[in-house]
Amino acid sequence: MRNVKWMAGSCFAMALALLAWGCAGKAQKAVPFEEVKGQHPANWVQVHYASYIGTPEQCQTCHGSTTDPALAGGISKVSCFTCHTGGVNHPTGWAAPAQHGLAAKQAPSANPIAMVGFSHCAKCHGATYAGGIANSCKACHTKAPHPDKPWTGTTMTLTNHIFTDQANVPECFKCHAAGANSTVHPLTTPPAGTAPGCLNDTMCHSTTISSAAGIRILPTTAP
Repeated sequence: MRNVKWMAGSCFAMALALLAWGCAGKAQKAVPFEEVKGQHPANWVQVHYASYIGTPEQCQTCHGSTTDPALAGGISKVSCFTCHTGGVNHPTGWAAPAQHGLAAKQAPSANPIAMVGFSHCAKCHGATYAGGIANSCKACHTKAPHPDKPWTGTTMTLTNHIFTDQANVPECFKCHAAGANSTVHPLTTPPAGTAPGCLNDTMCHSTTISSAAGIRILPTTAP
């Protein structure tokens, strides 16, 4: 009987050890941490969003609450709200086009944490916004990447690409290099190495006049 109890206790202890080892391995894989230096890798600010989405509880272990600024900081004394001033997750009502749509069209910020610009969306939703480490934008935007026509028109009241901040050009260039996937094409071929632009023949439009029906494109972002 004593041997049976000893074996049962040993098995239970081994199971706990394996569980702890597995959890530790998962935590280490989800949240890279240089124990000798006592800090995350040098590029952690740029890539930590993927680990947060995968295992947000791992961030809370050291940084405290990710939803309540008063309880943030944790044992690291570094609050997520120091950078994410509006909260770690998307704010309430983010699904409304007036919120996430406007933020996406704004100029990408120099702050890698700022939730503005299509390049920020791409970090979690994938380079083509088809999923990545988060949901696919196309699950809701079934007509993605653009809304209904007149997307290419010049009206001042409807959704229009002329009101998209030109700092988002690198994202547009992914699909529209040299006029690809467009009925409008550049008039000339720009010199090799020309940076993508809305009006420099690298995508659809030439300097100020498009090659379709002479539509004039605004050279700057409209307010």
